[in-house]
Amino acid sequence: MSLRGLLWVLCGAALPAVQGCSVARTEPARAPAEKAFFQDLRPASGIDFRTGHAGQGLTILDTVGHGAGLCDFDEDGNLDLVLLGDHRVGVYQGNGRFHFREVTAASGIGQKGKWHGLATGDYDDDGRIDLFLSGYGCSALYRNLGGLRFRNTTAAAGVGVGPPEPDGVEEWRTGAAFLDLERDGRLDLYVLRYARFGPKTPQLCPMGARGEVKTACDPLTYDSQRGVFYRNTGGGKFRDETKVKGFDAAGGHGLGIALADYDDDGWLDIAGANDEHPGDLFHNVRGRVEQVGTQSGTAFDAYGHVHAGMGIDWCDYDRDGRLDLFVTTFQNEEKNLYRNLDGKAFTDMSLRARISEPLHLWVSWGARFLDYDNDGWPDLLVASGHVQDRAREINPQTDYPQPLILLRSLLGQTFEDVSGKAGPALEGRLVGRAVCTGDIDNDGGVDAVVTNAEGQPLILRNVTPDRGHWLRIRLEGPPTNRQAIGARIELKTNAGKRVHDVSTTGSIFAANDVRAHFGLGEERPLGVRVRWPDGKWQLFPAPEIDREAILRHDPKAAD
Repeated sequence: MSLRGLLWVLCGAALPAVQGCSVARTEPARAPAEKAFFQDLRPASGIDFRTGHAGQGLTILDTVGHGAGLCDFDEDGNLDLVLLGDHRVGVYQGNGRFHFREVTAASGIGQKGKWHGLATGDYDDDGRIDLFLSGYGCSALYRNLGGLRFRNTTAAAGVGVGPPEPDGVEEWRTGAAFLDLERDGRLDLYVLRYARFGPKTPQLCPMGARGEVKTACDPLTYDSQRGVFYRNTGGGKFRDETKVKGFDAAGGHGLGIALADYDDDGWLDIAGANDEHPGDLFHNVRGRVEQVGTQSGTAFDAYGHVHAGMGIDWCDYDRDGRLDLFVTTFQNEEKNLYRNLDGKAFTDMSLRARISEPLHLWVSWGARFLDYDNDGWPDLLVASGHVQDRAREINPQTDYPQPLILLRSLLGQTFEDVSGKAGPALEGRLVGRAVCTGDIDNDGGVDAVVTNAEGQPLILRNVTPDRGHWLRIRLEGPPTNRQAIGARIELKTNAGKRVHDVSTTGSIFAANDVRAHFGLGEERPLGVRVRWPDGKWQLFPAPEIDREAILRHDPKAAD
């Protein structure tokens, strides 16, 4: 979110007898009403959730934006939606047909706060998805009681924010993630923090050729805050073990967080996007992390420069069996696509993959890999929006609202901007922030929700014509960590091996559908191998395509 760039300018039905595998049948994809890739169904969805402060002298606190999450918190097989804002949280129950019923008041979620980030996970192992919310001077851990009811357990769990500093500076929490760092079966919590901002710090800074425009200050105007790691000690309680586990080596000014076992050693690693600080890559060494951002090549851009890291996501975009990393940045900075070379070193492929040109001018935030056309190659959806509502007065070549960009993968080598072909939903501009993804209507097409810092979110239904075949996999783990956060799924097809690490992280301030989606094109699955979070592998026969396969942990079958 730096102003530096601105200153430079100026399993299936065939397996009924297979133990541990069942199929959730879904309706086949319906023919779209128009030849578009996405339709914004928010106006008819039942969602009325607006954010924005334009024209009120936006400080850096007002520009960071708010998150969203897709998860099945009522366990009915349909994705529900949580939206965050200023002193408001919207909780919506989905019916699987793109209509949502607001249940915020009945849910028990509702205390005030300037909310940013959202994490989902079953921290108490009762089989229901819990919520963690983070923001400026606020945190909230909500235990899911069932029946659309949640209980605030923040204080009892020990994950609340500390008191303000003497000068009024609050603890500023941003991205967050549930993960099982030690493989003990309990989900821990890692929470990023941003900057020391308060009533006595600079609020607005002069911009423009003569300093005639007062707007949000550069993030480096403020000292960093660094993330906090909470170890789950059982019984619904957490303990701060930030230094003990090695997270005190974080770069600071943290925003986006994404989890993946990038070196395939069976231990879940953590990547963090930092604003104008070297990016974090925490290598998990048997339950304690070491900072390897610089030595891995992911801390800086291809020219060795610090960048304004914001959104972040993992995916094996080139299908070589190794997970790669994408990081969004400020305008006139490269958006970095770090290709995983050998599980230790990465190289920035942004220029060679042709990602730079369509994104270079934009202040980009949330980003998610998704195979929108199910051709077997992961594509990219990137939301952008400036941090200054008066951006055009400072530089006529830019503006506060910016385009939503869809990049189609060309066989994992390069990407092409297909936003102009995607339909009316991607023709307008918005002050984009979070992007979260999931199959909202269970029709085999990955859908998306995009938050808007100045207005209503986009609720994007995937209506891509002539989509390829697909397979969705949902894991049911052991009595602990039932969502199997940190598990690895290896799908073998007649065209090679596909890999996916189970997580709800990625993008910025977002919680995504935990189910793994594989676009297949015309490929044929040959079998599935799952490494459960405890490190043990289990084999499954080939699931039926165009279905959701539910793969269950079997301790007798795991090697």
